[in-house]
Amino acid sequence: MNIVWATSEAAPYAKTGGLADVSYSLPYALAENGHNVSVFMPYYPQVMGEKCADTELVYDLLGVPLGDGNEQWARIRQHKINENLSFYFIECDRYFDRPKLYDWGGSEYSDNAERFIFLSRAIMQAVLALDIEADVLHANDWHTALCNVYLKSHLYDSFDNFANTKSVMTIHNIGYQGVFNKSNLYWTGLGWDYFNFQCLEFYDQMNFLKAGVLTADIVTTVSPTYAEEILSREYGFGLQNSLQHRAVQGKLRGILNGIDIHEWNPETDELIPENYSLTELAGKAVCKAALQEEFGLDVKADVPVYGVVSRLADQKGLDVFIECIDEMLKEDNVQFVVVGSGEQWQEEALSNYSRIYPGKFGCYIGYSNKLAHMVEAGADFFVMPSRYEPCGLNQMYSMRYGTIPIVRSTGGLEDTVNNYSASNINKATGFKFYDLYPDALRGTMRWAGLIYHHDKAAIEKMATNGMKIDFSWHHTAVEYEELYQHAKSRF
Repeated sequence: MNIVWATSEAAPYAKTGGLADVSYSLPYALAENGHNVSVFMPYYPQVMGEKCADTELVYDLLGVPLGDGNEQWARIRQHKINENLSFYFIECDRYFDRPKLYDWGGSEYSDNAERFIFLSRAIMQAVLALDIEADVLHANDWHTALCNVYLKSHLYDSFDNFANTKSVMTIHNIGYQGVFNKSNLYWTGLGWDYFNFQCLEFYDQMNFLKAGVLTADIVTTVSPTYAEEILSREYGFGLQNSLQHRAVQGKLRGILNGIDIHEWNPETDELIPENYSLTELAGKAVCKAALQEEFGLDVKADVPVYGVVSRLADQKGLDVFIECIDEMLKEDNVQFVVVGSGEQWQEEALSNYSRIYPGKFGCYIGYSNKLAHMVEAGADFFVMPSRYEPCGLNQMYSMRYGTIPIVRSTGGLEDTVNNYSASNINKATGFKFYDLYPDALRGTMRWAGLIYHHDKAAIEKMATNGMKIDFSWHHTAVEYEELYQHAKSRF
């Protein structure tokens, strides 16, 4: 199949979150399976840095209609990965030559609606310019959701390139929807007949994600449980009715993301002090000691280390973590390491813990890929108390490294972690809790610590159970192949 993948970011070119990881790894896996995949994204010269040198100009003067008869001009750059996979970059400095992708100084760019209307329209124009006959148009999150609207609109439904195209809309995080003032409809080139409850209209504003959800042939999310959760008011963020409509039609599905098993591999990882494997685990103890030393903790092999690598944001539940660990630090024989940044009050609270409890608590405010790998390899437990988690990657990284996850049962965390019990020890890979309260999280961490101190065999069994699971993108790619074929045959 000829697959057009539309995204606002992809690693290693530009990344703010999991969308970027998916937008490289899944197209790569699909290409390995023999499909022709063209990934379209913006060209961010200030963000991409040295990666700009990997691109070459393949199309000059791409006309992109914007507004009422106006036209912006762009160029198309390409980085060809292999015969089946190419990344195409929409170059337009007016919209994308900026220091960050979506915001600056804590505020979103005031012209984000115009920027990403332009991106969606430019992708459609680029497909025509490069003469790609698309079997599948796969849009991701709100930034490219309008591609699905354009595909079904009078502006593109007469082109042969799109004559047999089926559209897929993937929601990576429904908390971000692209809601803007309705005056921005002007930039789309679409008429006011598209501003209705079955398309763009959302409480008298424009909602890009809603429009993509309601016009796509199939809607997906990044885990099966998250696909169920977003049908509720609690997790639907106002789109639950639209999603229930697609679910009743049989057009909503959750497919679990994979992870990069080459980057995250304890046998070959160059960022950890000692490599180890499922059959030779001795190196993990070396990694633990190095982690303790790195964070200024007492180097003790018999103390459980709880690790966190996370954005310090409401979604991640770190406010509850911060509230509940003070009692453990005072009373328990435990250690914590945290790598993360985000809300200022959380950064300050974590920094205070490192001053109050030297030797037991260490943190790094910011993000360090090396430290992230060291935490995954050196910690005994990895804590993820998320309020909601569409998929989550760190729990899968942790299991691959023999580090036992402690998670709230939500979204992809529910789908990937098998809860511990004495009767389930042959399948157990971690510890789960359900209610996001300090007592629940603290009790679960203490439960894990109790097993750590008194049942080493169970801890080792859980660690090796996790290391045996294949979280590669191969499985995800096969499921999407089946989904694409289903769309082509049914709709």
